[in-house]
Amino acid sequence: MLAAAGTIATQIFWVRRAYALDEQAFELNALAALQATAREVMVAQGNMPSDYHLVEQVSPAYFVAETGVPVDKATLQHYLSTHLSQRQLNTSFAFQQYDCNSGQPSYQGFVAGPGNNGANLQSLPPALPGRGTYYFAVYFPQRQQLLLTQLWPWILSSVLLLAVLAFLGYLLFILFRQKQLSEVQKNFVSNMTHEFKTPLSAIQLSADVLKNPNIVSQPQRLLSYATIISNESTQLASHVERLLEAGQHERGLKLEKQVLVWQELLEEARHTFLDNWQDKSCVPEVHLYLPETPVYFNGDGRHLKTAVLNLLDNAARYCEQQPEIAVRLTANRNAILLSVSDNGIGIPKEHQRLLFQKFYRVPTGNLHNYKGFGLGLNYVQLIAKGHGGQIRCTSETGKGSIFTLTFPLKTHRHYERKQSKHPVSGR
Repeated sequence: MLAAAGTIATQIFWVRRAYALDEQAFELNALAALQATAREVMVAQGNMPSDYHLVEQVSPAYFVAETGVPVDKATLQHYLSTHLSQRQLNTSFAFQQYDCNSGQPSYQGFVAGPGNNGANLQSLPPALPGRGTYYFAVYFPQRQQLLLTQLWPWILSSVLLLAVLAFLGYLLFILFRQKQLSEVQKNFVSNMTHEFKTPLSAIQLSADVLKNPNIVSQPQRLLSYATIISNESTQLASHVERLLEAGQHERGLKLEKQVLVWQELLEEARHTFLDNWQDKSCVPEVHLYLPETPVYFNGDGRHLKTAVLNLLDNAARYCEQQPEIAVRLTANRNAILLSVSDNGIGIPKEHQRLLFQKFYRVPTGNLHNYKGFGLGLNYVQLIAKGHGGQIRCTSETGKGSIFTLTFPLKTHRHYERKQSKHPVSGR
């Protein structure tokens, strides 16, 4: 990256340097051409040219030259064209001679150069006051175009260089992307192996114990090991089902939308979540902060509930103390906002933008303290997008995380008719 930036900066420097040199060369050639023109005009009129400079540059493209005597238009145009061509200034120019008595132009003319883009006599600047002698003025309306034309090799090389750097940058992006996907795949295989190995080991150990003929005389022990096999088999089936669902979501998500009330859905999700955690050693605390007015929504209740359960489950699992989870629902005239905050371990900033990628999990080295395949947040994002919404994460290491779902709020008349059928109390 630094090398590319240095290369671009160097190229810009040399292009600007080349432009400055071309600009200087143009001014010197223009001064020399007009100086030669003024001297020849004076010689043709029988006057001896003075030794001092006859030409003055008023602006980058505007020059005046003193002659001391009037000169006809055809003669002036001939000398100007000749001397400018000799110095490779093949561009359009406008000229005029000023009368020292009236201070007004005696005549004016225009010579169109190659590639003239519409420049004409109107391009001439106004007369310069306070000059008590005859002089002619020359203006180059296409000076800028001429300089840019002379720079085309530099510009072309710069464009080619930028194209090469852009291509190399794209290749680096692809390589880093492939490396990232490889790391995600490696972590997924490692997590999947660990998740399957644990229940399989328990099943194998229980099966070995059940092979002992003496186990028949110990019914309580027999029931215990049979229960272990049943529970671990259920866990394996759950893992397989989650992987199959991930494959189905990859092919497309089918939503069965209907009118629902967010407060009811969140209450139901809270009860289901707490029921699933009843057998755990540390039951999370879930606080709901819901508006009193029912918030209606047209969506798939089953998928939305599962998405909320995934957020609650993550909030509880990634916590090293008593999990405290806050669920807040707010609605304004344009959107519905649902946030799930926790007091967990937090997520480093460099990993937050990758959280919703399929199979991605925050790296923990060889430790597997937190189970999962990296599918939960990807599923939540799919559900949010399927309902026209989005999800974002705000987190700081050691200070917990906040996941916010945003859905568009659409008002329907039949929502209002059903409001009386869905009384909801806030809490």
